[in-house]
This record gives sequence, structure tokens and C-alpha cells, in this order.
Amino acid sequence: MEGKKLLLVDGHGLAFRAFYALPELTAPDGTPTNALVGFFNMLQKALEDWTPDMWAVIFDAPGPTFRHEAYPDYKAGRKPTPPELKVQVPIISELLGLMGVPVVTRPGVEADDVLASFGCSAAREGVETLILSSDKDILQILGPGVSVLRPGRGVSSFKLMDDQNFREEFGFPPSAMTDYLALLGDAADNVPGVPGVGDKTAKKLLADHGDLDGIYAGLDSLKPALRKKLEENREQAYRSKELVTLLCEEEENVNGLLPADGSREEFLSRCKALGLQKLAESMAPPEKGGDGRPRSRVGGGPMDYYVFLPEIEGKYPMGLTLKSFTLAGPSETRTGAAPAEALEALASRGGESVLFPDYKTAVACFGSGLIPAARVMDFKTAHYLLHPDGSGHDPREALSGYEGLSFGERARLISSGYRELAEKMGRYDRLGSLMKETDIPLIPVLVDMEKNGIGCDIASLQTLATDLSERLAGIEEEIAHKGGERINLNSPKQVAWLLFEKLGLPAGKKTKTGYSTDISVLEGLSAMGAPFDEVPSLLIEYRELAKMLSGFVHPLEKYAGEGSGIIHGVFEPAVTGTGRLSSRDPNLQNLPSYGEWSVRIKKCLHPAAPGNVFVSADYSQIELRVLAHLSGDERLLEAFAQGRDIHRETASWVFSTDPAMVTGELRRVAKMINFGLLYGMSSFGLAQRLGIGRAEASDIIERYFKALPGVKNYLEKSYEDAKRRGFAATLSGRIRPLDEVPVSPRDRDALRRVAVNTPIQGTAADIARKAMIDFAAAFPSSGRVRLALQVHDSLVCECPRGEEENVRRSLEKIMEGAAALATPLKVESKTGESLAEV
Repeated sequence: MEGKKLLLVDGHGLAFRAFYALPELTAPDGTPTNALVGFFNMLQKALEDWTPDMWAVIFDAPGPTFRHEAYPDYKAGRKPTPPELKVQVPIISELLGLMGVPVVTRPGVEADDVLASFGCSAAREGVETLILSSDKDILQILGPGVSVLRPGRGVSSFKLMDDQNFREEFGFPPSAMTDYLALLGDAADNVPGVPGVGDKTAKKLLADHGDLDGIYAGLDSLKPALRKKLEENREQAYRSKELVTLLCEEEENVNGLLPADGSREEFLSRCKALGLQKLAESMAPPEKGGDGRPRSRVGGGPMDYYVFLPEIEGKYPMGLTLKSFTLAGPSETRTGAAPAEALEALASRGGESVLFPDYKTAVACFGSGLIPAARVMDFKTAHYLLHPDGSGHDPREALSGYEGLSFGERARLISSGYRELAEKMGRYDRLGSLMKETDIPLIPVLVDMEKNGIGCDIASLQTLATDLSERLAGIEEEIAHKGGERINLNSPKQVAWLLFEKLGLPAGKKTKTGYSTDISVLEGLSAMGAPFDEVPSLLIEYRELAKMLSGFVHPLEKYAGEGSGIIHGVFEPAVTGTGRLSSRDPNLQNLPSYGEWSVRIKKCLHPAAPGNVFVSADYSQIELRVLAHLSGDERLLEAFAQGRDIHRETASWVFSTDPAMVTGELRRVAKMINFGLLYGMSSFGLAQRLGIGRAEASDIIERYFKALPGVKNYLEKSYEDAKRRGFAATLSGRIRPLDEVPVSPRDRDALRRVAVNTPIQGTAADIARKAMIDFAAAFPSSGRVRLALQVHDSLVCECPRGEEENVRRSLEKIMEGAAALATPLKVESKTGESLAEV
């Protein structure tokens, strides 16, 4: 048994965590499945990272335990298990049985006792053991050969605890965890502990005295108040220690945890009935007689491509340098340190494919002529395409044990990990082709855009910062004069005191920390008119300008000041769940849109090359055009085909009036409905936005769907399809697994909104990506016509003055031809000297 690996899973604990981590999910027959989905997601990740030889899932047995007999109040007051969770636990156990997984329950003791008993027995036999559990009690058995994997937020992140990092976090050895819990108590299990002793005090006591016996032996050295608490609760502390101490002395048959043959057909059939297609594909047991172990992620078969591992240091994107590289392939491994050697090594590969751990960073270091995109494979892109709402797409974070390996071992690990990703991508229509045709070709385009950068008039920006600071100081003086007191305007507590106590204004909603002074409260006071509006109006202006200064002007100053007035912002293609690009350092996609100060900020941003001007083109209502295509709604398609104003038309349909009679206000309402329903806006949300009753808002939405039945059918069908498949998908094949979307369990409609919006917003994002690739192909990066900025539905390029009309026509043609929809794509373009003009 020595040298083997064992995974032990806390069944009830994992199911409980999964149930509360994911929103409501149901099978076709209405059976809840969120705990099922989350449980097997966490289990799969642990199996892939740990690759055990043996594993088992331990569940609590029904009925009381020896702890209840010794202490009748044990776990008293604990809320009963929700019926929606209770019904899923037997199904989890059933599916595990069909997979051939040992499932263990033992009457009279808790699952933690069985986990500890097996863990200690395995360690004594030299078996390396990992326990998947969020229960802090289990940490007491950490030691040589025993680690604990603790689920983090959601169902996709974990924290590994071993003896060393336990000591670093707690300040005492794992063996003293029982003493720590004896002092602290555990409200969830009704373990009393010592009242008045908290986390910091307990840790210090154990760091100083070692254990509970040592603490009571050294009572005289403690402060009187603490000594009194401990003396009065000595018996209770020792009883608490008995309750939290796990049983781990019995010898267990660890050999009995070897996986058995599963029942593949029954497992697949059960998953199908539950609507768990993704689970069926990823966790189905092998055919009879097959090896029930998860495949190792290191090693695998020989590579039929090369893995290029550059060791790069410095700041992205302009300050990167190569330290060394390794090129590992079917017949050779090459190393070097010079960029020229790396490029020569890649070029010598002929027609063979090359796998990169992070292609974008490599392109930024070496340039966009690395290797033809058709021969590129990228681990980070593949991981993102399968897990768009996850994080840690880089192999360093995605592959367990990466940092401790040699470069050759890393190459094999990345190769093995990529094979798994490629196999999973093959289960989805067009996901692999989306990577090859869109996401990888886009990377050199983004790097060129980052390196070209965007110009910034630093002197004008500094003048703007000064003006904003002076206006903010002026507002402070005005408020101090009108309120009769000088306060910290950035303190909600002081602002609330000034408004509601000093000035006596009508108080709004109250939170746990006092009266709210959020924007809705300030706007409500401001709308009341004199004498209530003066200070609230000034506070609104103050907050807007403070955000303008700290959120936009200062970051632009910082990044423009790093070079010669050129901002080299970063555009991330692998961050958002829908496929939209993300901008950082600084965020150039979220510049303020309205008002004098916004114009002044954008006037500071100009083309990077002297003598160039901006040309911008913005897709007109692209998401509504995508909706028309996906829904096939005849009215929408006809209106777009005839070039009519879609919001005016919507107002005429909903409010039964001639389009020519639609007022600006009715058009505004129709626009709000058109875009709001794409994002799952409810009647409550519409009522709030329009300032009307909920019944009236419901009536408006009902009339909207009556006028556009194709849209209603599409929105309902897209949600049902996504629930059935387990993911939402764009027209191009980009997927978004619903069980990985970070939503609050309290927000019951969150997944519906994601399922409805992702195909629309994601398809629009894919179209924008394609347009960027096509534009870059039409205007190679060596020329003076180049992309400068992408803001979701719009592209901004720069070109020499005098060429803007030709470039404008080309940009319009490229963007309108980026996708063939049932309704034509239209763009609106502008030219200008700065971003304020486009």
C-alpha cells in the first residue's frame, strides 16, 4: 500500500456546501439538482488534481451518535435540513454507487470520525491521504501524509491545508485544534466552549501554553478577567474538547476503498433522466473491466506536437524579457536563453503545431510573427473557453503541482492537461473551431493594439486634475457654509448626521449601520426642491467628481506618465463570462459618457502617432439585431430590414399608436423595455425605473410580448434549453456552463438572466472579435492604419489625416460583413482628433 494515494470525501458536508453555493436547478421532472451539480463539480476537480489510486465518500448515518448520549444538547437548535437538499443526498449516493465508488456510513458515529479513522489508518500504512471537507474539526488529524482540501467560494475553488500552512495560519500545531475548538466552542454543533474567549485569545493561549492542560496549569500568569472565565468554565472546556475530538484509533481496511466496476449504462440513463448531460459526459464510469481510476494529468501518451515554455519576466505588455525557454516535442527537447534562439527553434518546426501555456504573453514578448495562428494551441485560451466564469486559466493555477516540476515535467503536464481540455471541447459543437478561427487569431491583434497604445495629453490631464480638485474643495466649502459644520464628505456616517440630524431633512431608508445616504436617497432629497435640495445636490456633484478624479483622471495620469505620453492599456480576451473583452491598466472601456468633465477627459486622449486622426464605428443596436435573428420574430425582422427606428416601432406596438405620433418619452420607455428584457428586467425593475405601479409595469411587459410573440418564445426556450444542456451558448458556439456562474443563491432569477442574455450579448461579442481580426488582416500592423481601442460594440482605429474617409468606408464594410444574420448589421461612424469627437 505504501506510495498509494487516497481521497476521502465528506459526503454530507460537500452536498450541503454545493446546495448553498448554487442557485436553484431542477431536473425535467422538477427534482432539485443544484446540490448534485455542485457536489460532482467539486469532486471532479479534486479527482483531476489529485488522481488517487483509491477513494471513497463518507456520509453521516441516520440517528444519534455517542456524542448525543454523552451530551444530550449536542447539535440542539440546529435547523432541519431543507427538503430540497434532503431529496438530493440519496441521489448523490446512488450515482456514486453506479460509478463504482465506495460509499461508507457507520451508525453511532459521525462522518468526520470515519474520515479521521480511515485517514489515520492510511497514514500508518504509508498511504498519502487527501480529505475533501470544509469541516474545521477534521484539521486536527493533519500531519505527515494527511492533508485537507477545503472548498472555497462557489464550487470551483479550493484551499489545501497541510501541517505547515496550518501552523502558519493558526500559530500552533494541528494536534492542538481540539484545544482551540474547546476554547472557542462551535455554535453550529452547540459545543459551548469558554464564553468570552474568541479566536485571537484562543490562538495566543495555545501559542503560549501548548494545549488545554498547559493553559489551566498556567492560570496564574493570565490577566484576572481571562483567568476568571477559564476557571468558571473549566468543566465545560474539557467537555467541549471531548465533543470535538475525532475517533482515529481504530484500524480500517483501506484496501476496501479500491474502486469497483461501475454500471456505465445505468449511470448514463440516470443522468439523462435528471437532465445532467455534463455530468454524464465527464463522470461516467469506464466499461466493465476498465481501470476505475481517474487518468493522471502528468505523462500520458507521446506528444505529437511541441510545447513551448518560455520563462518571461517583467511588466506586461511593454517591459517583458525572456530569461530562458524550453521546447519539448516528440523527438527532442531544446533549451536556450536568447529570443533569436527561441524564434529559430519555433520556425524550425515546419508544419507542426506548437502548444503555449499563455500565447498572449509570448506574443507580447516576441512579437506577432511567432508562428502561424493555424498551428498555435493555447492552454490558457482552451481553459477559458471551457470555464469562462472561472479564474486561474494559466497552467500555474489550473494544474496542480506545476510549480514544483522541472521544465520537461511541466511540458508533459501541460500537454496532458491540454489533451483533457481538447477532449472536453470536442463534446461541444464548434467550440474547437471558435478557438482556432477567432480566439487565437485575435490575440496578436490585441497585442498590437496594446503596444501601439493611445496618446495622452499629460499637460491637459494635469490641468483637468487641478480643476477637479479645486471644484471639490469649493463644494466642501459650500456644504460647510450651508450646513454650518465642516465634515468628512467621504464618510456616510457623517453625511447622514449632517443631513438628517443637523439639517433635519426627511430621513430615508435605514441600514444596520445607520441611515442610508446612497445616490437614490440623495436624488430623492434633491428632487424635493427648496429648501431640501441644496446640500443633497452638492453631495451628488461631489461624489460624481470625486469618482471622476480617482477613478479616471488619476489612473490615466499614472499610466500615461510611465512612458512618453502613450497609454499601453491591457485588453483581456479571457476574463468575462460572455466573451466580451475586458480592459485594465487603465480601464479604457468605461470612460464617463456625459457632461463637461467627461468631454474634457476624452479630449486628452488622441491617436498615438503624430498626424493621425481617429475613425470610430459603432454597431447600431447589435444586441436587438441578434435577438431578431435568434428569435425569428417577424415584426422585429421586418422593422430592421426596412431600416425603421426600432424603439419608435416598439412604442407604437406596445402603446397602440401610430409611429409618427410616438413622443420622445414613449420612445425612451420602449428603449428601456427593449434592452431591459434582454437582461432579465422584471416588472418590479421596470416599475422602479419608470416610477409607475408594478401592475402597470406588468401590463406593459405583457403587451410587449403579445406584440412580439417570437421574442417571448425565444426567451422561454433559451432558458429551458440552457437548463437541459447545462450551459448557454452563442451563435458561434461559445459556451457558458450555468453551474459555474457566480450568482447569489438568494437571486432565484439570476441563472434565467444569464441563460437568456449570454447567447445575445455573447454573439455580439463574437461578432466584434471577428471584425477586429478582419480589420487587422485588411490593414497589417506595419502600416499607419491600426486599431486603437475596442469598447464592446464599437471599434476605434487611427489613420493618417487625409485617409480617414477611405478608412471609414473600409471599417464600416468590415464590421457590417463580420456575420451573416437574418437582419442586416449596421454601423455608425465618426472621425475626430480625440476620443471626445468620436
